[in-house]
Amino acid sequence: MRLLFAIQKLDKRLGGAERFTTNLIKSMLKRGHDITIACYSWDKQYEELGIRFIRIPKPGLFSDPWEEYSKNLKKEIEKLDAKPDIVCGLTQMYPQDVHRFAGGIYAYWLPKKYLKTWFFQKYMPRNRRILAFEKKLYDPKNLKYAVAISEMDKALLKKYYAFPEERIITIYNGIDQTEFHNNGREEARQKLTRANAIDPASRIVLFSANNYKRKGLPEAVEAILKTKDPSKFSLVVIGKPDKGLRSSLKSRIGDRFQTVWLSRVDDPAEYYRGSDIMLFPTHYDSFANVTAEAMLCGLPLITTKDAGGAEMVTENENGFVVDDSSKVDEMAKALDFLLKEDNLQKFSQNAPNTAKGLTIELCAQNFEALFQKVISFKK
Repeated sequence: MRLLFAIQKLDKRLGGAERFTTNLIKSMLKRGHDITIACYSWDKQYEELGIRFIRIPKPGLFSDPWEEYSKNLKKEIEKLDAKPDIVCGLTQMYPQDVHRFAGGIYAYWLPKKYLKTWFFQKYMPRNRRILAFEKKLYDPKNLKYAVAISEMDKALLKKYYAFPEERIITIYNGIDQTEFHNNGREEARQKLTRANAIDPASRIVLFSANNYKRKGLPEAVEAILKTKDPSKFSLVVIGKPDKGLRSSLKSRIGDRFQTVWLSRVDDPAEYYRGSDIMLFPTHYDSFANVTAEAMLCGLPLITTKDAGGAEMVTENENGFVVDDSSKVDEMAKALDFLLKEDNLQKFSQNAPNTAKGLTIELCAQNFEALFQKVISFKK
């Protein structure tokens, strides 16, 4: 098959969407498919894979970036001598054959994001534009199949848009389990504590995200502060820095517990293996790869029902799920429970079990089967 994947940027360091795309590209190449990537920019290392790139012009300062991307991609496809069998969108655009909506449903997220001010915010030009575009994206005339990465998002798409249920397929992300595994945890912990002067006797809590606020870092801090003895915990934060929020959180924490503030890292698996608990009190996340990656590395997960990754959690076995990010008291109780060594060891042993089913191979098989289905649908 001739497959065209549309994504804005291809940089493995950016986050889960880019890592997913990298794994999917490599899997499809192994299966003998012809791959083209349409994006604004990409790392040169991807060119070594033997795939073609279409550079999409970046949108103008005052243009609608999603509309502009859609328009420019359509023009570029029309120039191709051999048209793709499948156009698969990994970003917001239309029309397309398959859309993987890893960014969630904005019709659900925006009212949740603005909460008390939504009555006014819904009339703001930017929010109106986002919702109008999302309506076009999920118009059955513009999209043949939608791929949800969690059952949570599949339910939300059915709730907010009249998209045919039989054309919504859930395909969980595949995780590179040669990289993310729970072997060598003791060595990784020693390396992490030595390199960052962390007290080895403390319980190391990991928060990993490129969006501090949406993924719940302030709530993670409050949860640790609500524990019986915050000084027994150390918080390690990795991801794109938000300097303003970081500064205010540092002031809030003071010297009540130790914190290590890191930027993006090239080897996140080593940080997972070196930590004890993954705390991810997200306000809304379709299915953050970091949750599955951390569990594969042996970390119990504490998260919210607004996380697609919560589907991996079995209460009192490998983690805890609270109703929403405001439940800091409940998260604090979970942290105190995992402060006990016997409890932590039990949960750590159980943590990888559910996530082990999230293989790159299975994800690729499911996408390949869907692409074949779409070709039949188009005919």
